[in-house]
Amino acid sequence: MKYIDRLRYYDELYVGPATRRIEKYGWSVRGFGPLNYTFATVGHELHRARRGAVAPYFSKALVQQLEPSVQAMVDKVISRLEPFKGTGAVVNLVDLFACMTSDVICQYAFGAPYGYLDQPEFAPYWHKAVMEASEGSHFFKQFPWIEAGLRMLPPSVVRKIAPQLASLLNLGDMIRDKIFKVQADIKEGKTPEGQKSIIYELIMDLQLPPGEKTLPRLEAEAIALVAAGSMTVAHTLSVTAYHVIKNIKVFRKLQEELMSVTTDTPGEIKWNKLEQLPNFNGSSDPSDSSEPIAMGLSSFFDSHLRLQTPVGMTSVMMHNSSDYFPNPEEFDPERWLGPNAARLRKYMVAFSKGSRQCLGMK
Repeated sequence: MKYIDRLRYYDELYVGPATRRIEKYGWSVRGFGPLNYTFATVGHELHRARRGAVAPYFSKALVQQLEPSVQAMVDKVISRLEPFKGTGAVVNLVDLFACMTSDVICQYAFGAPYGYLDQPEFAPYWHKAVMEASEGSHFFKQFPWIEAGLRMLPPSVVRKIAPQLASLLNLGDMIRDKIFKVQADIKEGKTPEGQKSIIYELIMDLQLPPGEKTLPRLEAEAIALVAAGSMTVAHTLSVTAYHVIKNIKVFRKLQEELMSVTTDTPGEIKWNKLEQLPNFNGSSDPSDSSEPIAMGLSSFFDSHLRLQTPVGMTSVMMHNSSDYFPNPEEFDPERWLGPNAARLRKYMVAFSKGSRQCLGMK
């Protein structure tokens, strides 16, 4: 495995299919169980087919249709926070945002939220479970036979010998039940009201081969959608909230900007107005993300590396480079508003680039 620290090569390494086939480094994702979901798919052609089936549901146009659902979740967050007003009580925003984003992606994936926002203390076990599973993946990556062995055991046994995995097993049970519900509704001829869910659309997609609609495939894809669509956004919201509250100058500018479009009617501020606000957009840019590992080399590597050598780069190194971002550790939304903003955005790679870039970047 080779890491490249010459940042100008990023656009050479992370490219689209028209430039070069990109294959996932299998070792890098084997800590997450069977590689039968889009993110962990190693082969270029199979990944392209799986991504092509899911990608349309994350287009900007379709995501904007979720605005009423998102607004309903935001309204629920506000109602949950109201009792804390003026009490001096501490609210864990990480757990709160994890509940909100999880309910949003569950609504989109299955047609109904899981109800995390309704649970006491914002379901702290949920965020903890996903983080522990992520941490455990580093261990299972080194010892995949242990992970494979655990999967062969009854869930009741796994809960006893590895209690930290209990919440993750519960997530699997919940997702399996929701898939069963969608399948049962389809069998009974029921059509979802309003916007159809991702799982419903995948099952009904006549272009997908039967092998891509099996329960293990749908379950794996759904777990990936829920985990990626909840914790990444929750993390960004949590980090952003902290820095905005901490930095009074940023807080006041953002407050003034939002007040300029605020109305007396709750929920009337639409996203197409918010996305035009410069400070709002500067404050909400993702603070960090992980990068995919690519296999496949362009000509400038040929004299240095063997063919099929896994090569990767990391957003952490790029975003903390003072050569590209002056004062990289400072939360500075205005860096995205100045005359160099267009050049800087070339090096903002929280969503990666190329054929493996994040589906949810819109």
